[in-house]
Amino acid sequence: MSKVNPFDLAYEQYRLLKEKLTATGDPKEKNQLFKRLLNLLAVMEFLTSLNKVP
Repeated sequence: MSKVNPFDLAYEQYRLLKEKLTATGDPKEKNQLFKRLLNLLAVMEFLTSLNKVP
């Protein structure tokens, strides 16, 4: 079984949500997707900070 890279998984979800955001015309859905995108950015920033060497 291969090990899953958490950053790659979060980035893939970000990419999919960004596509949905550009495709939808519903303002409520856009707002929800935008919030989820911001959360994923925070997750990716956190994962990146874990890999930094002091």
